[in-house]
Amino acid sequence: MYTNNKLALRWPLIALSMGILMLMLACMGIAVRSTDAAPGTLLLGNGVVQVVDQSGNSVPVAGTSTFELVGALEGMDPWIVAGRTLETNESTQIEENLQVDDVVRVRGTILEDDTWLAYSIEHVEEETGPTITLIGKVTSIDPWVVNGITLNVTEETVINGEIAPGMIVRVEILLLPDGTWEVLSITPLGDSTEIPGCLTAMATVTSVNGNEIQLVGWPAITLSGDVKIENDDGSEATLSAGQDVLVVLCASEDGQIIIVQIIILVSDEDPSAGEGQEKVLICHKPDKKGGHTLSVAAPAVPAHLAHGDILGPCP
Repeated sequence: MYTNNKLALRWPLIALSMGILMLMLACMGIAVRSTDAAPGTLLLGNGVVQVVDQSGNSVPVAGTSTFELVGALEGMDPWIVAGRTLETNESTQIEENLQVDDVVRVRGTILEDDTWLAYSIEHVEEETGPTITLIGKVTSIDPWVVNGITLNVTEETVINGEIAPGMIVRVEILLLPDGTWEVLSITPLGDSTEIPGCLTAMATVTSVNGNEIQLVGWPAITLSGDVKIENDDGSEATLSAGQDVLVVLCASEDGQIIIVQIIILVSDEDPSAGEGQEKVLICHKPDKKGGHTLSVAAPAVPAHLAHGDILGPCP
């Protein structure tokens, strides 16, 4: 498990390489730079990573939490899926010919102001119950709060491992017909990183080509040779598509925003978590009103089976 103590031991070397400016930023925080920066420039502000587009506008690309929402498309102006209103921007990838009542999958990020920004909206072939998968930081466990969202955790919620405030978790949620959320499971992925003067954002890797990586919703990024890529236990790692990661961004000596570290989030329950995230259909609570068909990440399947769910869609 990645811990703040381990982080504290490794970061002095990084802080020294970034010079006196980092010490200033630790006291002042990072101010958002004006939008006269060149297109593709990364900016930080209000807990959000932004990028300058071709028009000189700063566009949010990542926040402190990511989501995947599967449900019925209820509106397109604005976009509403399973009762949740979504924001889009010019970079949002939207499948053509979508219609109201289609079942869709939305991937995106939750910004600091609780805006749900969609990166992609696509049609889903399989018939499944409406679900949300959140990846975010735990701020409380009594009551349970993840990324500012209070969760109604019950005796039937599967809690995998020991979880404490400050940890990063994956939360699987079933959206019930009355609009309430049934929290299915909470799985730890790693500890939070708090670096003075820097910002940590959640992201998902979509492709890796040499030292160029693509994160969902981000512009293509070329990593410098001194970027640290690690597992959440501090060991060296290699990036691959499908991994959920923490991206640590700081200011360089010349004031540019740069990526200094990428931490791959891996579940304690299954070392394959984060690699590809293949989806599996299961029948949740098959003994109650026929159950609900869910599409869950493969690493989460054992926890569901242990709780009485069965493989395959509900009859």
